[in-house]
Amino acid sequence: MQYGVKVVKKKVGIITIHKINNFGAVLQAYALNKYLRDNGYDVKTIDFCTYRVAESRRIYEKSLNIKAILRNAVAFIYSRKLNSRVSNFDNFIDKNIPLTDNTYYSNTELKAESDTFDYYICGSDQIWNTHCLNYSPAFVFDFVFDKSKCISYAASMGSETIAEKVKVDFDRNLPKYKSISVRESSIVDLISNISGKFVTHVCDPVFLLDSNEWLDIAADKFVSEPYIFFYAVRNGKTEGMRDYVKMISKKHNMPVVVVNRDIRELTYKNIKAYNAGPSEFLSYIKNADLIISNSFHAFSFSIILKKKFLIFGDTGEDSTVSRIYSQAKKLGLENRVVDEKSSQFAKPFDDIDFSYCDRVISDFIQSSKEFLLDSLKD
Repeated sequence: MQYGVKVVKKKVGIITIHKINNFGAVLQAYALNKYLRDNGYDVKTIDFCTYRVAESRRIYEKSLNIKAILRNAVAFIYSRKLNSRVSNFDNFIDKNIPLTDNTYYSNTELKAESDTFDYYICGSDQIWNTHCLNYSPAFVFDFVFDKSKCISYAASMGSETIAEKVKVDFDRNLPKYKSISVRESSIVDLISNISGKFVTHVCDPVFLLDSNEWLDIAADKFVSEPYIFFYAVRNGKTEGMRDYVKMISKKHNMPVVVVNRDIRELTYKNIKAYNAGPSEFLSYIKNADLIISNSFHAFSFSIILKKKFLIFGDTGEDSTVSRIYSQAKKLGLENRVVDEKSSQFAKPFDDIDFSYCDRVISDFIQSSKEFLLDSLKD
C-alpha cells in the first residue's frame, strides 16, 4: 500500500424488502448490508417502499368484515404495545441499516438512483415473488440503465412459478446481470433458463453473520421462566400448528411467548410480546427452551443459535416446504420439520446434534460468501 494514496471504497446499493414490520425481512436486510460494510464496501440499502410495506405498519385494518373487526378490537386493547413495536422496528433500522437519503415509492422514481452506485444487489427475501402484491419491477432492477452492474444475492420467489403478466420484467433484465444467485435450489433451473446464465444457489443473508454477531444486537432477556417461543407467519394457517402449541404448553406447563397478534392467541396461556422489534425477536429466540414456527427465518436462527425447534410447513402456493424442508434435509434436520406428509418427526425437547449441520452449512456459507465477493470484483 502506498501512503498518501486515497483508497476509494466501491459503492454498493441494495434493494430488498427492509422497511416492513417483519422480523425476518429486516434482519436479512441488516445482515447483507453489514456483511458488505465489514468487507470494506460503502453500502446503502435503497429506501424503496411499496404499498404492501406501508400497509404492514398499520395497527388497524381497513376491512369491515367480522374477523377484521375482532382483530381491530384486539389491536385497540394492545395498541400501546403495537405502537411500541413500530417504534422498535424504526429505531433498529435507523441505527443499523444505512439507507439512501431519499425514499422512493415507484420504479419510475428510482431512476434517480440509476447511476449512484458502482454495483447494485437485489436480495434477499421474497423480492421475486410475482404472486405477491408487494412485487415491483424495481426488484429486478428495471430502473438501472447499466445492468452489467447488477447482481442478485439469494433472491427468493416464494413459489416456483412467475406470474405470466410480469414475466417480461425478468426476460428484459436478468440476461444482462453480472451474476445471479437464488436462495432456493428449486428455482435455479427456472432462473437459468430465463437469464441464459449460470445461477448459483446461496444461503440466506442471515447466515453471513455468525452467532456472536447476532447476539451482539439481541436485547436483554425478558422472561425468567422456561418458555416456548411461537412465531407464526401468514396468519399461522398451517394445519394443526396451533393445536400442537397448546398441547405442548399444557403438557410441560410452559407459557408461550408470541410476537405476532392473533385472536386465536386469546385461547391459551401466553405472554403477548407485541412490542417486540428485531432485537427483541432475537432475544426471545436466544432464551427460548423450544421454538415452534412456520417461518423460514425462525428455522434459520434456530440453526445459527443452536436452539431446539420444530418447524411446521404448509403446502399451499406460498409454501414453506420448498424453502425449509430441502435445506433441513441437506443439514440432517428433516425430522424437525412437520408438514401434512410427515409420518414421523422428533419429539420437541429431543437434543439436536448440530455437529453434522455445522460441517455442511459452514461449506455452504463459505461458498456463498465467495460468490458475493467475487461478483463485486471488477
